[in-house]
Amino acid sequence: MSQMNRQKAEQAILNAIYAAVAWLILDFGLLLQEHGEDTLPFLASQPQMAAGAIITVVCIIGLFFKSRLAAVVLFLIFLLPLVLRTVQGIFPSTMLLLFSLILLYFFLAAVIGAFSYHRLKESDPPPPS
Repeated sequence: MSQMNRQKAEQAILNAIYAAVAWLILDFGLLLQEHGEDTLPFLASQPQMAAGAIITVVCIIGLFFKSRLAAVVLFLIFLLPLVLRTVQGIFPSTMLLLFSLILLYFFLAAVIGAFSYHRLKESDPPPPS
């Protein structure tokens, strides 16, 4: 990635917000397709899935505030399960792998963007008053 200016950093963070929302909508849509009207009770019976969704929503909110922690956590909660399944020999389909790599790109760009944003924000002189 080329050197980020403040505008590029903000755009990278915004793109990650869109990607995370798309990920949540897709996951919830797949749950609806599989479980129909029993989706919410199923989600309630799977606390790790509910916790993952809640953490993702909190990270999305954090990204609105340019949070570095939110960007890193979002990247890791998407990457780690993917890596663990691959290590266990559970390989995703080509389409799922492609979708995952696209989301990982946006989440990694958000991590770089969040750190760049704060570095640039600290190095910029305050506006004259």
